[in-house]
Amino acid sequence: MGAMNSILTFFGFGSSEAVKPETASSNKPKSMAPRPRRSGEMSEIMTLDPQSYADAKEVAASFRMNIPVIVNIAAMSEPDAKRMLDFMIGLKEGLEGHLRRVTPKVYLLSPSHVAVTDNEASEADVSQEML
Repeated sequence: MGAMNSILTFFGFGSSEAVKPETASSNKPKSMAPRPRRSGEMSEIMTLDPQSYADAKEVAASFRMNIPVIVNIAAMSEPDAKRMLDFMIGLKEGLEGHLRRVTPKVYLLSPSHVAVTDNEASEADVSQEML
């Protein structure tokens, strides 16, 4: 390890003083926010039953972390349900994902790296039906 430190110091990347392992680890900033997942790391699907439009934050938070979200808007009032659907369409467009209707009141919002096969309608047709 001494030779490596000498080489790094020579090129201006290291210091001539030895760094203790406990000192180096204590200086690392700890991130409290969850990191977005990479495309190959999908291991879960979030299911949400929002009661009002205020629950849209949960949908967005999961989707931004590249987690597919199943949203059941059946318990929402009609105006809130339409607003939530508009919000999900905005998320889909803004983050380049996919939005599929599973049933008349259940939608699947998935990131672009998640492949969803549907034998019935294409995504473009479904987006037009939702409006």
